[in-house]
Amino acid sequence: MKRMLAITCAGALVLALASCSSGQNTAGTSSSISGSASSSSSSSSISGSASSGGSNVSGAGSESSSSQVQTQSVDLCIGMNGDFYIYPQEIAGEVTPEAIIQSMAELTGWNLDVVSAVEGNGKIVVTFAETSALFVGPPEQQKEEFQVLDAGQLDQTILDSIQRTFEKWVGTEDGTVEVYFAGPDGGDLVLEGIGVTISADEPYAGFPQNT
Repeated sequence: MKRMLAITCAGALVLALASCSSGQNTAGTSSSISGSASSSSSSSSISGSASSGGSNVSGAGSESSSSQVQTQSVDLCIGMNGDFYIYPQEIAGEVTPEAIIQSMAELTGWNLDVVSAVEGNGKIVVTFAETSALFVGPPEQQKEEFQVLDAGQLDQTILDSIQRTFEKWVGTEDGTVEVYFAGPDGGDLVLEGIGVTISADEPYAGFPQNT
């Protein structure tokens, strides 16, 4: 009888242990499912973050492309002896004496290379380069609207035009501004081809006559 009771107790113990083992497996399965859900949630979060980042990059590109270089209109005065034609031209970026001279060169087809064109202390000083039309003459193919007959006419037209354009651009109360012209070395502007010298130490007061 005692032996039967011992067997019965042993059997009950085995069943209890089997039941506990089954519970642990179930909990493990539940934990695994929970981990899978967590992983899915994390993946969704990363995807959302990448999408947001892409949107920001696109926005930055849009902002960059919207910024444009602004232009300003400047009246170029082309002529000589007080007789000028006005040509409004658009200049991109900052308007400087050098930018104005460059715009005049593009309009007329004349080589107006300069070493520098500096504004300050109530005056503008233009230093011409050796390659400018003042030294090498007009281009072989001149624009019909800006044709000149000889080097003398070209030189006077260039200097008169630059001076008058700067006067109009500066817009001082009396309509004048002191403009100085110099040669490549910073000294007097010597136009050997026509025997004319423009002083670099005095403001330009018109092209010398009767030379």
